[in-house]
Amino acid sequence: MTTIFEFLFDQYKTYSTLDITLEIVAVIFGFLSVWYSKQNKIWVFPTGMISTLIFVYLLFKWELLGDMLINGYYFIMSIYGWYIWTRKVDKTHVNQISTTTFKEKKISIFDIAISLIAAFCCLYIYFFYDQLIDRGGILLKYSIGQFTIPVEIIIGMIGIIILLEATRRAIGMPLVIIAVSFLLFSYFGRYAPDIISHGGLSLKRLVGFQWFDQEAIFGIPIGVSVDFIFLFVLFGALLEKAGGGKYFLDLAFAMVGNCLLYTSPSPRD
Repeated sequence: MTTIFEFLFDQYKTYSTLDITLEIVAVIFGFLSVWYSKQNKIWVFPTGMISTLIFVYLLFKWELLGDMLINGYYFIMSIYGWYIWTRKVDKTHVNQISTTTFKEKKISIFDIAISLIAAFCCLYIYFFYDQLIDRGGILLKYSIGQFTIPVEIIIGMIGIIILLEATRRAIGMPLVIIAVSFLLFSYFGRYAPDIISHGGLSLKRLVGFQWFDQEAIFGIPIGVSVDFIFLFVLFGALLEKAGGGKYFLDLAFAMVGNCLLYTSPSPRD
């Protein structure tokens, strides 16, 4: 038992009292956010924002930048969700949450085509990986008569565009805007203020680095997703199907107070 406690809490010996207090407060507000989410209360947003903002500060201080970015993203999404929640159709009607229809669930031919093109852009790297390494960053071109077709630039641009569209559909516009802003900054860096300006990247270097290099899209983020995030998502899905999800929710409700859920007549209360 002592070994377990040392494993869980030994790291806190070097932490300041302020950091420990902040982490406890962040965890409490995280539980409150879960509770208000279950009750469909608007307080889910401010409590979640307080929790994630505290964790952003702590993770930045501890140099856990990956976790910090995830919590920062959740903080931004909480602001966006709060804004959507409070929007009204008119003076008396609010936006209601509804289920998707069969038409909305149906996959169109256009979506199938996009999926096939995206698969080709990804598999191209897999099948021609050795050639990409041998060329040392020089992207492939085909010459047809007097015309030169930058094949890999086209593949990379299509892949990036489809990835941005997939991000928009799965997560929303805020993350797309952030990604596009950084891409534009990479290309137009010479026009930025002096404190952050740089020489700027050509389209060839930008696409080559972002799509075909090992340190961009198919780099550390994908590696972390495959090695860690996917396992957590898989474990969470299995736990939910096995009934463990309800157990942990009930545990969270029990830790923050009354387990009896009160159903408000309006989600605006």
